[in-house]
Amino acid sequence: MSAAKPSGDDYLFEIAVFLATSALNCIDEPPLYGPFRLLDALSKIADLPRYAPCLKEDPFLQRIKAIIDEKKFLVMYNAEDFRKAVDEIVKMFAEELKRRYLEEGR
Repeated sequence: MSAAKPSGDDYLFEIAVFLATSALNCIDEPPLYGPFRLLDALSKIADLPRYAPCLKEDPFLQRIKAIIDEKKFLVMYNAEDFRKAVDEIVKMFAEELKRRYLEEGR
């Protein structure tokens, strides 16, 4: 028996619960778990269009999500590679910001 797909409202609530419990857990967790949880939240946010038809899927965010989902667990066994992955994700966002808002003239 499969569970029903959550509505957009349900999915948004799930993200809110995740963020609230992450905030609490970050108090006592190792410092690198905060960035891990933020990336995990970003991965979840990238899926919002699947639950909220008023949003269109963003191919860039889907690429970022794939990278996050592949690299986020590096935090458990290779902190340096995790830091490099976070740095690369931020660089990708900087390039995308430039492309979207400077080159496209928005």
